[in-house]
Amino acid sequence: MAGPELNLWALGSLLLIGCLLEVSRTQNKSGGLTGSLVFVFHLAGGLILGVFWGALTSGVVKAIAQTIDRSSWIKATFNVSERILSVGLTFLVYSALGGSFPPSFVDPAISRQIPFNVALLEIGIFLISALVYFVTNSVAVNAVVALASERPILSTWRANTVWVLGYDLAASTLALLVTWLFLLSNDSEGITRLAFLGVVLPLIMARHIYGKLNGLEEVYKELDRAYEELEQNVREQLAMMVKAIEARDPYTSGHSRRVCGLSSAIARDLGLNPEEIEQIENAALLHDVGKIHEEFAPLLQKEGKLTDEEWTVMKTHSIRSAELVSLFSRFQGYVVACVRHHHERWDGRGYPDEISGEAIPLGARIIAIADTIDAMTTNRPYRNALPLEVVLSELNKGRNTQFDETLVELTVNSVTVRRLIADPSSIPEYLPQSRSRSRHGGNSRSLRSATPPFRAAGDVQ
Repeated sequence: MAGPELNLWALGSLLLIGCLLEVSRTQNKSGGLTGSLVFVFHLAGGLILGVFWGALTSGVVKAIAQTIDRSSWIKATFNVSERILSVGLTFLVYSALGGSFPPSFVDPAISRQIPFNVALLEIGIFLISALVYFVTNSVAVNAVVALASERPILSTWRANTVWVLGYDLAASTLALLVTWLFLLSNDSEGITRLAFLGVVLPLIMARHIYGKLNGLEEVYKELDRAYEELEQNVREQLAMMVKAIEARDPYTSGHSRRVCGLSSAIARDLGLNPEEIEQIENAALLHDVGKIHEEFAPLLQKEGKLTDEEWTVMKTHSIRSAELVSLFSRFQGYVVACVRHHHERWDGRGYPDEISGEAIPLGARIIAIADTIDAMTTNRPYRNALPLEVVLSELNKGRNTQFDETLVELTVNSVTVRRLIADPSSIPEYLPQSRSRSRHGGNSRSLRSATPPFRAAGDVQ
């Protein structure tokens, strides 16, 4: 299909607006790319000027921008060539699919005569062609970025482009509006022909707003990083507290780590989801952290059995542990409850609150079994470690009295638990882990994924 006649007014207008938008492009700080709204005018230029002049105009605009930026000749050559290729290929496809220059349904002179189904077909042809532009542009640019950063091309393309492709395609329809406004003002006389130039103002304002939102996202990212560092410090401090407690009693060295590993194994065999497993691991690691208080030091170091008075003091450790763990907001709720109630019994004769059955948090019931297993399988001043058969027998004796029968059944038949009991050294070190969620939204979805990016015309920086 033959292209339209050259319109010098359109050529000059699109060159001017293109240059204005190029110098206001936004930076993608995570990918080494920039983007701008100029792609809307490249697409509009192709619809108005045709394949050759549309591609040439986009190349000239890019060349002027690269000169202003003082880009190296290699980058400038690539960016200009890529832009000409993307626009040229887009409108070659558009022409091959039967698209008209300009689309008949946006031409004020004949648009009212165009049937609805014809208009829909022309919109479809335009969107397919716009997709060609975005794919060509993004593949070329991301390939160079990936090679320069020694990252896989496909993963780089996905990270920088896939999530915005839908937004970019939707934003491309602005090119149809720009084309209609140009054709409408082009038929006017005198100063009113300049009205078309005013269309760039709201688009620059939109880009400015997005730039502010993009900056706000960076602030959130910085806050997330600071929050993660704080979380890491909390985890390290708690781990040090656990080790400090266990250092008072050589017979319980590594106890919390082993209880954590056994609790994790039981929770996994039970089929709990990752977040529940993580919470139980954290509670298991910290279940005895309250023993760091001074009143427990002589009790932990005592070689013989505790007296009734000493045992009364010792039984307060679950409350003291829960109080200490609750100081950290991320552990409040379920983790604190598991820590507080890990010495409750299924029959209600435990401590500190004498709750029973399913009123005891599931994590606390699991920790109670893991805690008992470790107590029986480690050497103590008053007895040696018990063999596996004895341990399993004692667990079975505690069904529906001390322990949840379902959990006992699962534990005694667990290959993983048996392996950990036989070889405690196979239990890895654990630190309380941060939850896989953003501090400012309840999940990891960023602000960027919620705002239209208008980033399609990417370039190598």
